[in-house]
Amino acid sequence: LGMVSFAVVVAIFGLELLMVSQVCDDANARRKWAMGSILILISFLLSATGVLSFSILMKDHLTFTGFTLTYWCEFIAAFLFFLNGISGLHINSLTHLRSGVGKI
Repeated sequence: LGMVSFAVVVAIFGLELLMVSQVCDDANARRKWAMGSILILISFLLSATGVLSFSILMKDHLTFTGFTLTYWCEFIAAFLFFLNGISGLHINSLTHLRSGVGKI
């Protein structure tokens, strides 16, 4: 549970960096966006590890239909962290390619 809580804290800092990179359009905005996306991917790794450790510890007591609502919420949150982090890095790479085309 501690690892999942830490994952939420890391995700909050990552989302804050994403938001600040959009509000403050300076020279480091792209770096802030990439760092925020990486922090969200780190939170995915932490929360996925927490979900996996919960599954391993409770494997004798749980069935597929017997998972708790908390487990499914953590599982979906880990998946959404992954989607958010990957999409942030992808958007960062798309804008980098577009800005490089105009400099030819």
